[in-house]
Amino acid sequence: MGKLNYKSGLLYLYWLMSGADGAKNFDPNDPEWKTMKLMREHENIGEDDFDSFINSDLGSADDQLNTVLSIMQHASLDQKVTALAWMDLVMIADGNIHTKEYELYNKVRNKLGVEEEAVKAAKLKLPSIK
Repeated sequence: MGKLNYKSGLLYLYWLMSGADGAKNFDPNDPEWKTMKLMREHENIGEDDFDSFINSDLGSADDQLNTVLSIMQHASLDQKVTALAWMDLVMIADGNIHTKEYELYNKVRNKLGVEEEAVKAAKLKLPSIK
């Protein structure tokens, strides 16, 4: 991945959200995985970036959260809103919002100072697996 940027931030958010309920899934048919694939296509996150992300030492969930918050502090408001919209789509992908997922989403949203209404509006502009 090299230098951390907005795209790596999106992958970190996906990684945190997909594991928040304690069950990471690498099944290509999993709704969260499908949402991540859509995100990668939409945001132009290539195979090389993804592979180097997956194969890097991501540290603990707390380390990952600190890293993504640090990355997103340098993002524009639009990027923050879009990142949270993707996070929301991953959270709802399997039709079951786990308490830990919702807590993580709200923690990131509050730390980034983004309003829920802005995320809802941005989410409507993103592709969805449904």
